[in-house]
Amino acid sequence: MSKSSSGSTPRPGLRKAGDADLHPSTPAPVTGEPSFLRRGLNTSDSVGPPDRDKLVDLGVKVPKSLRKAVRDEAKRRGMKPDEVVGEALRDRMAR
Repeated sequence: MSKSSSGSTPRPGLRKAGDADLHPSTPAPVTGEPSFLRRGLNTSDSVGPPDRDKLVDLGVKVPKSLRKAVRDEAKRRGMKPDEVVGEALRDRMAR
């Protein structure tokens, strides 16, 4: 190895982090501080803000009249039809 132009010795290499063997989805130790790590099936499910769920597609067949009602409700409320359906499902599941 050659020395730098200033004559000093080369810097030491990077050290391995103490938690390098842990996967990001591993539950964090309880320390009193909020963690952005959550349990999930893969890293993208487990790392992220704790108050939001990952959105996924849900293919559902519904009568045209119900689809029209959802679209009308979404337009009336200034929302997207997906948001209206998601809200209705959340409300129903909370019961």
